[in-house]
Amino acid sequence: MTAAWKKGLGTVASIGVIGALLAGCGTNSTTDNATNGGNASTSSGKPVEGGSITLDAIQAVPDLDPAIAFDTTSAEVDYAVYEQLVTYDKGSYNIVGDLAKSWEVSQDGKTYTFHLRPGVKFSNGDPLTSKDFVFELERLLDKNMQPKPSPGSQFFLNITGAQAYYDGQAKTISGVSTPDDQTLVIHLDKPEQFFLKILAMPFLSAVDPKFVNQVGNAAMDTTKAMGTGPFMLKTNNQSKVVLVKNPHYWKKDSSGNQLPYLDQITINISNNSQLSAMHWEQGQTAFMSPWLEGGDGIPSSQYPTIMNNPKYKNLVMKQDMNAVFYYGLNTKPTIDGKPNPLSNVDVRRAIEYGFDDSQIVKLNNGAVKSSNQPLPDSLPGYVQKLDPSATYTTDVAKAKQLLAKAGYSKGLTIDLWNENTDAAKKEDQAFQEMMKNIGITVNLHEVTWKDFLTKSMSGDAQAFGTGWNQDFPDASDFLNTLFNSSQIPQNNMTNYSNPQVDQWLNQAEYSTDTAQRNELYGKVINQVMSDAVIVPLYQNVGYYCVQPWVHGFYTSPVMYDPLATIWVDPGH
Repeated sequence: MTAAWKKGLGTVASIGVIGALLAGCGTNSTTDNATNGGNASTSSGKPVEGGSITLDAIQAVPDLDPAIAFDTTSAEVDYAVYEQLVTYDKGSYNIVGDLAKSWEVSQDGKTYTFHLRPGVKFSNGDPLTSKDFVFELERLLDKNMQPKPSPGSQFFLNITGAQAYYDGQAKTISGVSTPDDQTLVIHLDKPEQFFLKILAMPFLSAVDPKFVNQVGNAAMDTTKAMGTGPFMLKTNNQSKVVLVKNPHYWKKDSSGNQLPYLDQITINISNNSQLSAMHWEQGQTAFMSPWLEGGDGIPSSQYPTIMNNPKYKNLVMKQDMNAVFYYGLNTKPTIDGKPNPLSNVDVRRAIEYGFDDSQIVKLNNGAVKSSNQPLPDSLPGYVQKLDPSATYTTDVAKAKQLLAKAGYSKGLTIDLWNENTDAAKKEDQAFQEMMKNIGITVNLHEVTWKDFLTKSMSGDAQAFGTGWNQDFPDASDFLNTLFNSSQIPQNNMTNYSNPQVDQWLNQAEYSTDTAQRNELYGKVINQVMSDAVIVPLYQNVGYYCVQPWVHGFYTSPVMYDPLATIWVDPGH
């Protein structure tokens, strides 16, 4: 499987890394959250402070800077180091305070007043103030920020004065104020029912202006990090990430014990997923998760071995993920100065008819669910029955007819970009064979996750394999982010531009009528699929393989791995 581009968090992608201490004692349990509606967790007794764990990850961290980080690989580390005003409660969609101890919302839904927790410090000992959030917001909205601007700026343009600041027409953001060091006030132009969920994303994390100005943006994104989170960054390079306990962390568990429990977390980087599975099976690593291994968390080659072995199966937790995976088809007229055949909708539709999703499901050993649209079936707005024009079945003859209609009766060649994992390579090779059957030659470019993001976010990847994991549980996070022309090219990497779709998306974005929003998003989905902008691959289910000596671990439909609450038996 490919890694999910962007949290959702989960994602989510997305996500905090702290939660209440789990009570009880015993061994790991397996829970199907889609069925039971609860969150799977490892039960635990009295926590033991200290110790360390080792983990494997398939890709190095592309971005440490929370203003820049917008992928699931980076999030696993960033949410251990940085915190936001609010986050999600353990195992649920409920928003709770993180660095904000409380807040009020005005009657018209446009003014939010946050009261910060007293005494919070950054890991270097500097005190947290409300002005630190203003500083970070200004970084988010600086479209000329070097070495690269924030891909999350569009989420915050509803803040009064944000657009003027982003356009360089104002030196301050008029809708943000700090009456004192512990109070932050944010005014919106329009009420936005999911605004708190946006604030739970990584972008508006607390950062120390003095530290940022000292090390510079480039270092902060690659080798330096300093936040208020449970861990501090010790090492980040292409082979390893090392996190150590933050001695200034503010949070305690329900019994008054200081978090985090662990002294150190070492994440070794390797794109050999089979080796990662072997390390876990041998007890060398603490757990495997979708955030570390990509896709569903269990390397597809090892899925039968783990799920059919009682010794391992009993250590697996299961969590439906709000994530979709797809091949994006770039609609730009030209790429690298050459005509782009994918700009022709008939060529894109031919690819849809030439694609057989059942083969991709088989490659993943049945661990994924089929998909026919860019929205998970767990979210409101999902279309149960697509329009005929938006529905595709595998039909090689139909695909060849469409190619001939587009002027490519003798075939054509396209370039497909993806990450260089074993699972992605297998899927790409299967896709390559499918396209060969209809007369399309696919040149594969499989590169590191970081290089893939650079290429695809530039808008110059002709076709690409990727996924989208929720940042917050709402249809707008998928549809508005991936298909609004205002998101070209950093998020809308297909360069898709349809004025009617933009109108529907913009109307739904600020509607407070749930039925109307769902109707509008249904129209968007049907139009996007009719225009064949993406080839849906699958939805994934998250599988978490957790050692019996690891406690305090839980799964969530929104959160990343709860590193702050994990503790291990003595000797590990």
